[in-house]
Amino acid sequence: MGLYAIKPWFVARLGRVEDALVRRRVRPNVITATAIIVSIAAGAAIALGGMLEQPLWWLAVPPLVLARLALNALDGSVARRTGRARPFGAALNELGDRACDAALLGATATVAGPALALGAVAASQVVSITGVTAQAITGRRDTSGPMGKADRAAVVAAGAVGGALLGSTRPFVIALWVVIGGALITAALRMLRLRRALARPQVASLLAQGEVAIPDVPVVEEEMLYAIGR
Repeated sequence: MGLYAIKPWFVARLGRVEDALVRRRVRPNVITATAIIVSIAAGAAIALGGMLEQPLWWLAVPPLVLARLALNALDGSVARRTGRARPFGAALNELGDRACDAALLGATATVAGPALALGAVAASQVVSITGVTAQAITGRRDTSGPMGKADRAAVVAAGAVGGALLGSTRPFVIALWVVIGGALITAALRMLRLRRALARPQVASLLAQGEVAIPDVPVVEEEMLYAIGR
């Protein structure tokens, strides 16, 4: 499952922050927008460290990545608590997550080359597409696999720390290859999982009747009922 398996623990640690956001009536879409801004800031730190040849800029990436993941976790929980959950918000949340991935991974073009960065961005999108495909067909989002959203961000953050300590861009190159390889493996595993689920006779019968209920594909309730933030 990758880092997604510890999400409940991570969300629980953010309880006080969530309480504060609810008390201040912060809209969930504002939280999502802030996550995008934080991801852009992390990407800017990567780019500045490379263009200015100042690797210490890269030390800003891990805390920014952690903040982004926290915001990604909080938007859904705040949405549920404030009664702002709307199906259309799931689409907004999905677009926000993809923008965050593109901002962070795309910025590595300045330190690891455009081709490798583009490959990492594309691979991350493919992983997300497989998860959304499962949701579109079965009604359930597949979050399985070793290179989900949090894993990709963590790998890039590790590359940034390694690059800062070594004064080299090589850790970024390694990190991107890990992201690409892990993402492709994750996408393949998700598609195989979906294929096996759909191949079951009882599932095929349910789908033929218009039912979508496949029990072994993980559900992501906070993303399926995320707030539009009106």
